[in-house]
This record gives sequence, structure tokens and C-alpha cells, in this order.
Amino acid sequence: MTRARALSRRKHALFIPIVTASLLASLVSTTPASAAPTQPDIGQVNAQIQALTQKLNTANEQYNTANVQLTKVKAQQATLGKQLAATQAQIAILQQQAGSYAVSAYKGGDMSMMTSMMTSGSADQFLQQMTTLDALTAKAAAPLLQLRAAKKALDAQNAKLQALSTSATNLVTTLAASKQSFNAQLQPLMALQAKLSPNYDEGTTHAVAPPGSSPEVRFAFAQLGEPYVFGAAGPDSWDCSGLTMMAYQQEGISLDHSAHMQYAALKHVSRSQVQAGDLVFFYDFEHVGIAISNKQVIHAPQPGESVKISNIDIMPFAGAARG
Repeated sequence: MTRARALSRRKHALFIPIVTASLLASLVSTTPASAAPTQPDIGQVNAQIQALTQKLNTANEQYNTANVQLTKVKAQQATLGKQLAATQAQIAILQQQAGSYAVSAYKGGDMSMMTSMMTSGSADQFLQQMTTLDALTAKAAAPLLQLRAAKKALDAQNAKLQALSTSATNLVTTLAASKQSFNAQLQPLMALQAKLSPNYDEGTTHAVAPPGSSPEVRFAFAQLGEPYVFGAAGPDSWDCSGLTMMAYQQEGISLDHSAHMQYAALKHVSRSQVQAGDLVFFYDFEHVGIAISNKQVIHAPQPGESVKISNIDIMPFAGAARG
């Protein structure tokens, strides 16, 4: 074995892109005149596509989940911001009232009040000192103390939410880059697959919903043939959980754009109980489709493919759920 081949095998064990490159190179490799041209094996290509697609599904599911969580954190931040603004406004009102009291106290000869007001370096210091002054009654001091405590708690909560938001944003960015990398690796493999097996496809992209189908099933049938796009939720392209999310909206059921979260939100059913309209989950809940019977599912499979009908049992079954 030459040094170059040994190095190639070590890389093969570590990186899928190297496998992809070697498969593509085999199409144009030169061989001795007496030897038959080396052709890549379609089984090997399909296995590489399946392995890479599973990684893509994982990255896409994590990306969708992180996006949902980021959206929720931002909503919490917006709500908390309103609470902080309201609390600060109340403090400002009490501060103004306290200032008016101080003026009155000065006019009445209470110099300790005026001295405290003049030596305060900030509004917070002033409020703190005001609560300790004998000139301010216990009844007036209590609201100030409560507001200051409330603001302190809100500030602490806001700091935690900001940290969560930053972390979620970084995760979304990292996962987006991973998705882009996996997709770049997948495209040449799929082009090679199409070259070696032009008619490769295990599902149909053309069919009409049976009479009496539920709204979500009719919706799923209407999207057949539309392309898979990472993170898409219509109207003309889909990823797996985007398709199921919008299908269930036809029944007034609100789901998150995440296969894991969709499974957690619905009633679970066994494989034998699956019926039209149920959501069926695959690959450790990283892929989801809509059952149109106990044997078939409509799903958005992977980049390069379109929404189609497939046999449920062609993919590793993880669970099923019903709205």
C-alpha cells in the first residue's frame, strides 16, 4: 500500500467529504488499457447519502428547536422589558413625590431632609436615603422599598434572559453553518446517485387526497411535489416539521416548528394504531411526516427531493402522535 493510499484510508475513516470526493473521482479515474473502468457502487453511494441525511436531519431538528427556544426567550424579554419600564415609571413617580415632600420639609424647617437630598449622588442613593430618614413615614417608605426590591429582581431576571438569548443565538448560528456544510457534502452524492440510478425514488409525488380526508391530510396531499428546503414552512417549500406544523394548523392545532416538540405536545399512539392524520416520527424523532393510512406517510424527505408519499416502514419508526 502506498503512502498516499494509507493517508486516504485514514481520512476516509474520519470525514464524509473525503468519501464523496473519492466516489466522484472514480468516475473519471484513469485505468490501464487492459482493466475495466472502476465504477462506484450505487449501494455505497446510497449508504453514504443515508448516513449524511441522518446527520442533516439531526442538525435541522436541533436548528428548528433552537429557533423555537430563541423565539420564546425573546418573547419573555419583551414582556420583562415592559415590566421593567412600568416599575421604573412607578419609582420615578414616587421619586417626584419624595422630592416635593423634601421641598415642603425645607420650607417647614426640616433641614435633615434637604441635606439628604442635596448630598445624594444618584436617584437610587436618594431613594435609599429617603427611606431611612425620620422625616419620611413608614407608610411612605414601604412602597419605595418594595419597588426597589422588585426592580432588583427584574434586573436579575433580565440578565439571565439575556444570557439565554445570547447562547441560543450562538447555537442557531452554529447549527446553520453545520446544515450548510452537510448540504454541500450531500449535493455531489445526490448528483452521483442520479447518474448511476436515474429512476431512484421510493415514493410518489403525485396523488389526490381520498374523499372524506381530514383537512390536514388534504393539505399534505396538496403539497406533493413541492421541494424540501431547510427551515421552510411554506407556502411553496418545506422541511419535515414545517409541513406537519402547517398541516395541523388546518385543524386549528398550533404546533412548534420542531419534530421533538410536536411529539411532546400530542397524544402518543402505537405503530399498530396509526391512522390517517396522525404524525409519524422517524430516526429518533428527528424526522416527521403525516400518515395517510396505516401504511403510508406524506413527508418532506431531504434536500434534493420533494414532498412525497412513502411507505411508513421504509424508515426507522420512532413513534406516532395524534392531535
